[in-house]
Amino acid sequence: MPPGGALAPGVVPQPGQVGFRGNRANLKVVDGPGSAPPGTQWNTGALRFGGGDVTLDGVYVKGGIEYNGRGTLTIRNSVIEGNHFSWAPLLGNSGHIDVRDTTITYKDSQWPGRQWGNGAIHGDSTVTIIRCDISGTPDGIQNGPGNSIIEQNHIHDMLRSGTYPNNTHNDGIQNYGGANLSIKYNRIDISADGKAYDGTHQNGAVFIMPSSGSPSKNLQVVGNYLAGGGYILRLGAPMSGAVVTDNRFGTTAGGWGEVLLDGGGILRWANNLDVNGRAISQPN
Repeated sequence: MPPGGALAPGVVPQPGQVGFRGNRANLKVVDGPGSAPPGTQWNTGALRFGGGDVTLDGVYVKGGIEYNGRGTLTIRNSVIEGNHFSWAPLLGNSGHIDVRDTTITYKDSQWPGRQWGNGAIHGDSTVTIIRCDISGTPDGIQNGPGNSIIEQNHIHDMLRSGTYPNNTHNDGIQNYGGANLSIKYNRIDISADGKAYDGTHQNGAVFIMPSSGSPSKNLQVVGNYLAGGGYILRLGAPMSGAVVTDNRFGTTAGGWGEVLLDGGGILRWANNLDVNGRAISQPN
């Protein structure tokens, strides 16, 4: 059971209900070569794994985590605070990352270079991300290959920085296509100051951007609270078999609407409600 009590299945978390909820003083601090777990390498502010099946449980990593190779990186009941020495707080270049009941953020005053697209969880790994608190980066989760589960997380307080045209384009979840991506019962709120879009920074709470080489297939966006973005939910093409049901949307103030659909591909659309509780018609 997660520290602080379990969140019932199928429930959207309230702020403070997910992530690491225990006493951080009880966590094992990892912040340099001397505290790096066996089989890992501390490289100037980042904890690096070369592959294999490895587990981190009850750690406080004061730096980025980078995973390469085959296998699964499992993270439980931990805190990850990225810094400018790593591309993302949690970078998965391959394999699978399974992270639950963990807080992932970025608190370094320096951002790592001129790229504004980094996510707190980023890369080409498939992922299972459950009951995590994610904040502090331009994007929350960036998913490359699909075949992933993103469930009951709280994604919020994205880094809004820069001025046009060199500014962040914030997304809660950004996906590049692939099959069988499941986004369920998350609280994704990238709004700020009562507006979905401030005119510069926020793009979408969920942004699906497939390509001809990696079409989106069998996407599920179910039971989430979604807020923030010029359009809150952006569904690109090519897409097929998408199920979008039982979502609640925040305000569209400053933006253009709840949903933008490019090219169709929705198999089922039902019970999606706006901020006033009114049904949102299926987009064409």
